[in-house]
Amino acid sequence: MKGVQLKRKDRIMGVAAAGMAGWAAYSYAKANKPVPPDDEVRAYTRALFEGVGLGELYGTWREDALDLGDRRLALYHFESEPGDPVMVFVPGTSVYALLYAEYMFKLSRQGFNVIGFDPRGHGRSSGKRGVYTLGKLVEDALAVIDYAFETCGDKVAVSGSSQGGMIAFYCAAAEPRLKAAVCHNVIAPDEPDNERMTRWAGLFRPLMPFLPHLQPLMDSPLGRLMTPVSLYLDLEAETCRLIPDVGRFLKEDPLVASAVSLSALHSLPTTPLARRVEEIETPVMVIHAGRDDIFPEDYVRRVYDRLNCEKKFLYLPDAPHLVMTDYVDDIIPPLSSWLEEMMQR
Repeated sequence: MKGVQLKRKDRIMGVAAAGMAGWAAYSYAKANKPVPPDDEVRAYTRALFEGVGLGELYGTWREDALDLGDRRLALYHFESEPGDPVMVFVPGTSVYALLYAEYMFKLSRQGFNVIGFDPRGHGRSSGKRGVYTLGKLVEDALAVIDYAFETCGDKVAVSGSSQGGMIAFYCAAAEPRLKAAVCHNVIAPDEPDNERMTRWAGLFRPLMPFLPHLQPLMDSPLGRLMTPVSLYLDLEAETCRLIPDVGRFLKEDPLVASAVSLSALHSLPTTPLARRVEEIETPVMVIHAGRDDIFPEDYVRRVYDRLNCEKKFLYLPDAPHLVMTDYVDDIIPPLSSWLEEMMQR
C-alpha cells in the first residue's frame, strides 16, 4: 500500500512539474513576442483603419520615441498649433495608442496637441510583452507628461481609457503640475471591492486580504508567469466597432499583448495612490458608460464622490465599455469644453 501511495504521489508531482513547465514555456513565448518591423506595422495599421472606415485617419500623426535609457516609449503626436495645450493619452489593457486614433485626432482638431504613447511591454514600445506593474505604467505616463512639460509649456493634461484611465487617475494624484485629468474609468486601492473589475469576482474576493502578503512572490520569477487577458476580463462581451471580433484580434494583432503577468494582475488592486482620493487637487473628469460590464457604475460613482477637487462626471447611459473608440463624437464636445475651462485657470 505504501508503494502505491508513493507511486501516486510521484505521478501527481510529475503532472504538476509538467504543468509548470508548460506554463513557463507559454509565458516565455508570450512575453518575448517580437515587435514587427515598422513597415509591417504601418501596413497592418492602414489595413485595420481602412477595414472599419477610418482610412482617412491613417498618417494624421507624427511618430516619435522617448528614450529613457532602460526603456523606449513609442509616441504618436496628433498636432494642433504650437502653443496649444497638450493632452497625454494612455491606452487600455493589452492594447496600444493608435487604436484610439479617432479620439486623439478629433481632440487635436479642438485645439489640443495630443501625445499618445505605448507603455512598456505594449505596442511598439520596448519591454517584455504584458510584463509590468501598475506602478511601472504610471512611471511611463509621468515620464511622457514630464516630456510634454519640457517641450510644450505648462498647459498639460492627461487622459486614458480603461486601464489607461486608472493610470491617468494615478497621475492626477502624483503630478500637481497637471491642469486636468480625463479618466475613462477609475480605481482606488483603498476601496473594499476592487475584485469586481475582474471576470471572476467571487473567486478573487476571498483572496483580496492576502494580496499584499504575496509581494515577495510577485518579485520572484513566479510573478512573470503569464495569464491570458480573457481569463480575467470578459472582453468578448464588449462590443467594439474597431475590433468586431475581439477573440480573433487578441490572437492575430501583431502589437497586442494577449497575456499579462501575474505581477501585473497583483499590482492593480495593491498599488497605492500618491495621495488619497480626497487629497487630489488636479481637476478630474470621470467618463463612464452606462452599459460598462467591467467597471460597475456604483463603484465608479463612489470613487468620484470622494473627490474634493474640481470635477465633472460625463455619463453615457446607453454606451458600452469602449467609449473612446466607439463614441468619440459624443465625448469630444463636452470633454474639450471642460478642458478649455480648466486650461484657462
